[in-house]
Amino acid sequence: MRRVPLADGSTLTLNTESKVKVYDERGRLRVKVVRGEVFIEAAAGDEPLMIEIDGRHLDAHAAAFVVRKLDDQPAQVVVQDGNVEIPGGNAATNLTPNTRLLVQGKPGEVATVPLSADDLRRELAWREGKIAFQGETLADAARSFSRYSDTRLIIADTKLANEPVAGLFATSNPAGFARAVAAAFDAQVRQQDNEVIISRE
Repeated sequence: MRRVPLADGSTLTLNTESKVKVYDERGRLRVKVVRGEVFIEAAAGDEPLMIEIDGRHLDAHAAAFVVRKLDDQPAQVVVQDGNVEIPGGNAATNLTPNTRLLVQGKPGEVATVPLSADDLRRELAWREGKIAFQGETLADAARSFSRYSDTRLIIADTKLANEPVAGLFATSNPAGFARAVAAAFDAQVRQQDNEVIISRE
């Protein structure tokens, strides 16, 4: 995790394997999220902070939100505090706290989803070194862990790989996650070099 202060007083917190480009556009700071997850705390300056993700542009002023661009899912914006604006041809769309924006479809199309307080805590868990699952498959969970550690989680059983998993786990302890999963699904864990293998055999 890396914290990057910007010249306008805004702050970026980058999750592991995340990349941004920051540049000045006619006197305004612009942040392009290339990949990964970024928690953005936009300052309350004279000009809003400009954010670019997948060709969409957002304006943020005195707001705290996550921008996520991962390979296996649509880009997303999750607002914790303040308002994030999506400029539009006729009217802008405002994203309010506890809201998720799915960046997909045509530029003029906006799909938002309300989030509960628990949902928001799960979305921000990575800032505390945690990873939260709520119904993802074990295979997806293993892929998520691979972003945080050189230890690879391998699900050796196809049926087991499709089992849903839920809970809050430390990103620094994939072996602990594997043991918890094995106990829940009556499986076995074995470690081989930098691989942790979970199977029912």
